[in-house]
Amino acid sequence: MKNRYRLFCRLLFSAFFLAPMLGHAQTDSVIVTGRIRNLSARLYRESPTVLVSRNNILQANRELVRPAALGIDGTFRVSLPLIYPQEEMYFNYGRISTAFLAASGTLTIDLDADSLFTAAVPFRFGGVNAQVNSQFARFKAFEASFPDKPDGKKLTTKLTGLSTEKSFDVLLAAYRAPFDKFAVKEKVFPLVSRWIMANNRYNAAAFLYDKATYEGEKIPNSLTDSLRPANDLILTAARSSAMNRFAAYAAQRVTTEATNSRTNGLTVRALSLLLERYGKNLTADERIRLSDYAMANSAKASDLKFFDGLVKRSPDTLQRLVNYEMLIQRSIRQFDSLAVNYVAAYWLATSLPGLTLNFAELLYDYGRPQVKDQALAQSLDELYSLEVKDSTRIRAAIQTLKKAGNTASSLEISSGVFVTKATRGNGATLFDQVVNTNRGKVIYLLFFSPTEEPDRQAAIDAQRLRNAYSTRDFALVYLPLPGTDQSLWPEIAARYNLEGDHLLLTDSQLIDAVDRLRSDNDLSGTIINRTGKIVKRNAPLPGAFDEVKKLIDKNL
Repeated sequence: MKNRYRLFCRLLFSAFFLAPMLGHAQTDSVIVTGRIRNLSARLYRESPTVLVSRNNILQANRELVRPAALGIDGTFRVSLPLIYPQEEMYFNYGRISTAFLAASGTLTIDLDADSLFTAAVPFRFGGVNAQVNSQFARFKAFEASFPDKPDGKKLTTKLTGLSTEKSFDVLLAAYRAPFDKFAVKEKVFPLVSRWIMANNRYNAAAFLYDKATYEGEKIPNSLTDSLRPANDLILTAARSSAMNRFAAYAAQRVTTEATNSRTNGLTVRALSLLLERYGKNLTADERIRLSDYAMANSAKASDLKFFDGLVKRSPDTLQRLVNYEMLIQRSIRQFDSLAVNYVAAYWLATSLPGLTLNFAELLYDYGRPQVKDQALAQSLDELYSLEVKDSTRIRAAIQTLKKAGNTASSLEISSGVFVTKATRGNGATLFDQVVNTNRGKVIYLLFFSPTEEPDRQAAIDAQRLRNAYSTRDFALVYLPLPGTDQSLWPEIAARYNLEGDHLLLTDSQLIDAVDRLRSDNDLSGTIINRTGKIVKRNAPLPGAFDEVKKLIDKNL
């Protein structure tokens, strides 16, 4: 352990410390109104709400949804923020959906219930970008019937042996083929053309970034303007996806560069400033010494013990901050300033969901000033606000758990979130306690790691299972891997309203439970029947809803 900390300290001694402050900017908004004409009582009962959603450039896999209740006459109204001047958004009603381009102002979408499922384009647009959205809807209907859509496997084969530049040309030609045919059929508005061509370009870019990441290739700088054009004023789902793929590519390039470089850490000044700001329980003398080291930007080998001791007090915090600083510095050596801004903002955005509120606040306050691009900063602000918006309720849940002390039995810390733990108890006994509490029900138990994004998504997906059954017949049990911060999973469970039984075990207790589960992976599902017998180990994960449901139904 001592050697590990010494190695950690040695890796911190060379790079730069950035700390410029950035102000928060205001966003514009679009008001989306409309009406579903001839709305029947049956259709209203089936779907009393329309959904309007938008993208965030830092998180392609997450649509930000605003519901709007339908009036009895079929009218609706919803307001959404805008970060970019033009943003691709999505309207959903039941099984009907369409993309539209939003801008600051008011936009209308009208439908006729009598032709919802018969008309190729059942939407009538008005207000902002009315003609643009009408023509784009016609293009999407045309594209849906286009016979030669891009095929991933065929494209991969086609790119074999081609240069990166030629590969991009081939990809772009494949993605724009439907638009070229449509443009022969109908004169295209300039904004529609920019919108569609932007999507084609970003689809090609995403493919190229995936290919480069998988094959360990470096994409030449000559393609930067084509793959990530500066000052692009349109945000689309394709752009978000391509930029997320770029972030993965950039992370690989940074790692490759770090492996081949002799400079792997932070300067003495950077480390001293980090420790002075985030070190735990610092004395006045320690603060003075850190200040001196920061001014001199140098230290002797004999000073390593001093730094080593301070790092040991808060290794997790410092490790994250050091990783962030090194990521930025290595990115600066390889990419332009806008790309570095994106990588910095993306890293923060993807880190937030797996952090406690206190840790998220610390990391956000530290990293946010370094994101200098206004649109990226606003995108990060949006995601951070979503993560901490229920902080009062989440902190109350954690306080309830803390008051319980070392033992809790089906303690409700938030609505529907029940926690069982006993730090001095036996893991097998606690496991049996939760199973016995739910006797007479079919149990789906999810074993997972709270720090991994796929695992957290599986935990969220499991709520669909819980909602599909009566609580008299079905129980959902969460078994998270223990972590250094014991409040992480309870906070996440409260944040996302993950209703069910949450069994919190220590590392030693978990051994007993794992012996029972005999799971192949840290992320796994187990089905337990009404009598408490395990009937399916390594069951399908909650995302495979229909498969899991069949197994549950079989045991009801």
